[in-house]
Amino acid sequence: MRKRILLSPISFLLALLLILPVLDVAFCASRKEATSRDLTVYDNQTQVTEKELMRFLEVLPEFRSWARGQHEEAHPLLTAGRPDFFYSDNAALWIKNKGWDPKRFFCIMGRMAAALVIAEEGHDLKGTRPADMPAVSDAETELAHRHLGQLLKAGGATAPAVEVGAPVLPSKH
Repeated sequence: MRKRILLSPISFLLALLLILPVLDVAFCASRKEATSRDLTVYDNQTQVTEKELMRFLEVLPEFRSWARGQHEEAHPLLTAGRPDFFYSDNAALWIKNKGWDPKRFFCIMGRMAAALVIAEEGHDLKGTRPADMPAVSDAETELAHRHLGQLLKAGGATAPAVEVGAPVLPSKH
C-alpha cells in the first residue's frame, strides 16, 4: 500500500493563502512585474481586529472563487527587500467593489497567513522565516489561532484525512 505525506491543516491553509488563488503556468510567465512603490501594503497599517477578520472571512471565499475564474494572482512578494503583496488592478477593483480598501484587505490576508505560520511554528522562526513574510503582532497571532477553523473554512481548507500508519512529516517553510 502506498503511503501519502500530508500537510498539516495550517500549512495547507498557508499554501492556499500564499499561492492564492491558482497559479496558471502560462499566466505566470506573462504576468506584470510589480511596480516600485514607496509604501508596501503593510506600511502604516494598524493591527488586524476581530471585527475586521470576521468581515475579511466573509469576502475571502468569494474572492478566491472570482480570482480562480479570472486567472488572477494575489500573493506575497518583496518590494525593495521588504514584505509586500502583489495584486492586479482588477483584483483591487473587485475588492473595492466589496467595500474594502485593497491595501487593507491584502494586508490582512498576508498578516493572517503569517500569523498561522507563527501559531504553528512558534515565534522563533529565525533562519526559516520567509523574506516576504510580514511582521505580525502577538495579538494578531492569537486572533488567527482563535479563529483557526474559520480561516481554514474561508481558505477552502479542511483538516486532511490521515491514513492509519501513514507518516505525517512536519511542514517546511
